[in-house]
Amino acid sequence: MRKNGSEELFSVFGNIGRWWGNNKLKKRQEEIDILAINGDKAILGECKWRNELVSVDIIKGLIEKGDIFTQFKQKYYFFFSKSGFDEKAKEMERGNSAIKLFNFDEMIVQ
Repeated sequence: MRKNGSEELFSVFGNIGRWWGNNKLKKRQEEIDILAINGDKAILGECKWRNELVSVDIIKGLIEKGDIFTQFKQKYYFFFSKSGFDEKAKEMERGNSAIKLFNFDEMIVQ
Protein backbone atom coordinates (compact mmCIF):
# COMPACT_ATOMS: atom_id res chain seq x y z
CA MET A 1 0.00 0.00 0.00
CA ARG A 2 2.86 2.40 0.79
CA LYS A 3 4.30 1.97 -2.68
CA ASN A 4 1.00 2.39 -4.55
CA GLY A 5 1.62 4.92 -7.32
CA SER A 6 5.40 4.58 -7.18
CA GLU A 7 7.46 3.53 -10.18
CA GLU A 8 7.95 0.16 -8.51
CA LEU A 9 4.23 -0.59 -8.89
CA PHE A 10 3.99 0.69 -12.47
CA SER A 11 0.65 2.43 -11.83
CA VAL A 12 -1.82 3.56 -9.16
CA PHE A 13 -4.00 0.65 -8.14
CA GLY A 14 -7.42 1.57 -6.74
CA ASN A 15 -8.81 -1.91 -6.25
CA ILE A 16 -6.67 -4.05 -3.96
CA GLY A 17 -7.72 -7.18 -2.10
CA ARG A 18 -7.80 -10.97 -2.02
CA TRP A 19 -9.35 -13.09 -4.76
CA TRP A 20 -10.74 -16.59 -4.83
CA GLY A 21 -12.85 -18.23 -7.46
CA ASN A 22 -13.16 -20.83 -10.16
CA ASN A 23 -10.34 -21.62 -12.53
CA LYS A 24 -12.27 -22.70 -15.62
CA LEU A 25 -9.03 -23.73 -17.33
CA LYS A 26 -8.02 -26.17 -14.56
CA LYS A 27 -11.54 -26.92 -13.29
CA ARG A 28 -10.67 -26.14 -9.67
CA GLN A 29 -10.93 -23.40 -7.07
CA GLU A 30 -8.03 -20.97 -6.78
CA GLU A 31 -6.98 -18.38 -4.21
CA ILE A 32 -4.75 -15.38 -4.77
CA ASP A 33 -3.45 -13.58 -1.68
CA ILE A 34 -3.30 -10.14 -3.32
CA LEU A 35 -4.95 -8.86 -6.49
CA ALA A 36 -4.54 -5.20 -7.39
CA ILE A 37 -6.09 -3.86 -10.59
CA ASN A 38 -6.09 -0.69 -12.62
CA GLY A 39 -7.62 -0.79 -16.09
CA ASP A 40 -5.78 -3.43 -18.09
CA LYS A 41 -3.00 -3.87 -15.47
CA ALA A 42 -2.95 -6.28 -12.55
CA ILE A 43 -0.60 -7.27 -9.76
CA LEU A 44 -1.01 -10.80 -8.45
CA GLY A 45 0.68 -11.44 -5.12
CA GLU A 46 1.65 -14.51 -3.11
CA CYS A 47 2.57 -14.28 0.58
CA LYS A 48 4.55 -17.02 2.32
CA TRP A 49 5.08 -16.87 6.08
CA ARG A 50 7.14 -19.97 6.70
CA ASN A 51 10.62 -20.99 7.74
CA GLU A 52 11.75 -22.06 4.29
CA LEU A 53 12.82 -20.32 1.13
CA VAL A 54 10.22 -19.69 -1.56
CA SER A 55 10.99 -21.83 -4.60
CA VAL A 56 10.54 -21.27 -8.30
CA ASP A 57 7.57 -23.69 -8.15
CA ILE A 58 5.63 -21.12 -6.10
CA ILE A 59 6.39 -18.48 -8.72
CA LYS A 60 5.32 -20.73 -11.57
CA GLY A 61 2.11 -21.59 -9.69
CA LEU A 62 1.05 -17.96 -9.38
CA ILE A 63 1.90 -17.25 -13.01
CA GLU A 64 -0.30 -20.21 -13.95
CA LYS A 65 -3.14 -18.79 -11.86
CA GLY A 66 -2.64 -15.51 -13.71
CA ASP A 67 -3.82 -17.22 -16.90
CA ILE A 68 -7.35 -16.97 -15.46
CA PHE A 69 -7.28 -13.19 -15.91
CA THR A 70 -7.31 -12.77 -19.67
CA GLN A 71 -8.80 -9.26 -19.39
CA PHE A 72 -5.48 -7.82 -18.18
CA LYS A 73 -2.89 -7.02 -20.84
CA GLN A 74 -0.14 -6.42 -18.29
CA LYS A 75 0.32 -8.71 -15.31
CA TYR A 76 2.94 -8.41 -12.61
CA TYR A 77 3.74 -11.06 -10.01
CA PHE A 78 4.83 -10.02 -6.52
CA PHE A 79 6.08 -12.49 -3.93
CA PHE A 80 6.46 -11.74 -0.22
CA SER A 81 8.49 -14.12 1.92
CA LYS A 82 9.38 -14.27 5.60
CA SER A 83 12.47 -16.41 4.93
CA GLY A 84 13.59 -15.33 1.47
CA PHE A 85 13.90 -17.03 -1.90
CA ASP A 86 15.99 -19.84 -3.31
CA GLU A 87 18.55 -19.15 -6.03
CA LYS A 88 16.33 -20.37 -8.89
CA ALA A 89 13.58 -17.99 -7.80
CA LYS A 90 16.07 -15.11 -7.76
CA GLU A 91 17.26 -16.09 -11.24
CA MET A 92 13.68 -16.08 -12.47
CA GLU A 93 13.20 -12.55 -11.11
CA ARG A 94 16.38 -11.36 -12.83
CA GLY A 95 15.12 -12.77 -16.14
CA ASN A 96 11.57 -11.40 -15.98
CA SER A 97 10.75 -7.76 -15.21
CA ALA A 98 7.14 -8.72 -14.33
CA ILE A 99 8.35 -10.66 -11.25
CA LYS A 100 9.27 -8.91 -8.00
CA LEU A 101 10.53 -10.64 -4.84
CA PHE A 102 10.23 -8.99 -1.43
CA ASN A 103 11.99 -10.26 1.70
CA PHE A 104 10.65 -9.65 5.19
CA ASP A 105 13.10 -6.79 5.77
CA GLU A 106 11.68 -4.96 2.74
CA MET A 107 8.14 -5.25 4.10
CA ILE A 108 8.84 -3.63 7.48
CA VAL A 109 7.60 -0.05 7.71
CA GLN A 110 10.58 2.18 8.36
